[in-house]
Amino acid sequence: MLNSSLDIFEARMPSKGIGHDFGLLHALDERIAMYGWLLNTGVKLIIVVDMEGASGKAGMGGVNGAGLGLRGGDLTPAFQALQTAYIRLLRNPFYVPDDHDPKLAREKRGSLQITSPRFIREVERIGKTWYPGISVI
Repeated sequence: MLNSSLDIFEARMPSKGIGHDFGLLHALDERIAMYGWLLNTGVKLIIVVDMEGASGKAGMGGVNGAGLGLRGGDLTPAFQALQTAYIRLLRNPFYVPDDHDPKLAREKRGSLQITSPRFIREVERIGKTWYPGISVI
């Protein structure tokens, strides 16, 4: 799933500028879809949305879990919050981004995953807080 979504990023690159919402990248079925956002540094963010069991929170437009029901800007607050969390991670003097770059980390053979507990907690908080129609996370 993730690899095919990254391929869609590459296919849309010539028509999109840096720092843009790439919208729906891949829909697996009526309830699961992947959306993309490209940072101005070329970092790609992907959010997977599973609307199964979605409750009728404010702003859902009457969606009862039968379909995604997401509008264009519904994920913008989540992507902005993820971007802010990523920027905070990069500002940490103990975080070395080159250790997580696949092109540079081949010699080190270390993990490419971000393991910062603070960053992981913030991503989890964003995931638990977001719902369609929320304007600020």
